Amino acid sequence: MAQPSEKITKALFFFILGVFIIKNLSGSGIFESKNYKGKGYFVRIPEGWSKVKKKKGVVYPQGVDLVQFVPKGTNLELEWPDASIFIYSKKLTTPIWIEDEFPDIVRSLREAGFEIKDKGEIKVDDKISAWVVYYDRANSLLNLEFYIVSDNNMFFKMQYSADPDKFQQNRNSFEELKNSFKFRFSLY
Repeated sequence: MAQPSEKITKALFFFILGVFIIKNLSGSGIFESKNYKGKGYFVRIPEGWSKVKKKKGVVYPQGVDLVQFVPKGTNLELEWPDASIFIYSKKLTTPIWIEDEFPDIVRSLREAGFEIKDKGEIKVDDKISAWVVYYDRANSLLNLEFYIVSDNNMFFKMQYSADPDKFQQNRNSFEELKNSFKFRFSLY
């Protein structure tokens, strides 16, 4: 009969082995999560899309959390994706209202040489969100951006970028992600 300490050791060994196997399988894409939890928000990753791993050695702006999603099978080492979705989030030090800031955002885009195609407001998770569609001539991309500020002063920007000819092809995936956007409590 096995001693209790031997049973505990065996159970611990199999638990660690199970965690190791699951971790390795998840790295191979078998157990990819369909959800993403960022700083202060949650989204559902669209079918056929995957989260891009952050590159080591790349310096991101201080205090900004950034995530990118691309169609599965995109090799970022060889090509720029036909479409991509970025979500930026940052804890603000002072409260702002997106309705007040949006005209300055649009003006900045125009001053940077972007061609504004359309703009407006819509609710995302019951919060007012300002959106803009603009053409980036330098990179030949059509961009759709949503700007939101939460009650706890978190700023969010969701950006969908695609070649103008392929913009509508993947827009439903972006809309799916945007519509799944939910605020969650964050200490940031």
